[in-house]
Amino acid sequence: MSVIFERDIVKFSLVGVCFLLVLFSRRDALHKKDHLFLLLAMSATLIADLFLVLFHIYPVGVFVFWGAHVFYSLRFAGKKVWPFFLATLPLSIIIFITTSDVLTAAASGYAALFVISYTTAILAIKRKKYPAPNIMLIGVGMTFFLICDIFVMLANLSHIGHGSAALSNFAFDAIWMFYAPAKVCLALSAIRFERSPILSPEAKMPQQDSG
Repeated sequence: MSVIFERDIVKFSLVGVCFLLVLFSRRDALHKKDHLFLLLAMSATLIADLFLVLFHIYPVGVFVFWGAHVFYSLRFAGKKVWPFFLATLPLSIIIFITTSDVLTAAASGYAALFVISYTTAILAIKRKKYPAPNIMLIGVGMTFFLICDIFVMLANLSHIGHGSAALSNFAFDAIWMFYAPAKVCLALSAIRFERSPILSPEAKMPQQDSG
């Protein structure tokens, strides 16, 4: 077994642990619906990373990752985000027609969905939808997720004729420095921290949207 494959197993195992953490934290969740959307997002993440990290079938993995950001957005904002989701598909189709590249089309749709999920997370934080520890975990988790994806973009620049190999290698090594803590923070973000010293006394339960 190669060192690279062993490293990939460790990376995927970390995502699996985060999935299990969410799966078995239902009894301690802030809200069942909030927890359900997080569990669905983590399930999509686990399947996506199976294709991305272990099988290296990138177009499939990126397409599956769409689901993760759909569920994150539904968690933070409810059904009001559906019109934005529906705009993603024609965007990806147009890009595929113009580039004839499935991965580019998948990545474009992924980028659009990430913008939606990150924006809804920031708005949820500004509205104080969650108690103090959960707001912090969501903010750090989604921001680290954003930084991770920026490094993913930088790591792939040299493959399309832009950027140096040194920059690409550095970015590739940095991806999991942010992706791993992002997953851990998000996995913990649906748990009720009633006894946490940083939970403010006036913090309320998350306000769930009707959708």
